[in-house]
Amino acid sequence: MQIQSIDVRYIHNPNIMFYNLSCSLLNIYKGRCDLFLVNSNTNLKQELVIKHNRAIMEGNLIAEDHFFEKFHTFFSMKFDKPGKIELYVTENLKVNKQGILEINDEINTIINNYKIYLPLL
Repeated sequence: MQIQSIDVRYIHNPNIMFYNLSCSLLNIYKGRCDLFLVNSNTNLKQELVIKHNRAIMEGNLIAEDHFFEKFHTFFSMKFDKPGKIELYVTENLKVNKQGILEINDEINTIINNYKIYLPLL
């Protein structure tokens, strides 16, 4: 996934701060994903929801507190290259030769791991 934009959000009740990462999918035609990066003390599961018959996804990523607290500093400067995210999920996704995601029902899958790549130069 390629990071298109990031904004920070704070909700007073239930007192949660998170980063909303809006991403475009690199391997899936017209795919988009909104990811919510939260710290480890939230009550959310690290999961990804893929809408039925569409390449639109929403998910939660849980970060260790030290990374979460410094996350905003990584975007204090603008770079020519966008950041990227790789998600590793339990569900196998079927993508045809044209890059179109083929699913019959909405998929709710666990995110086993993720990697965030941020350009420095």
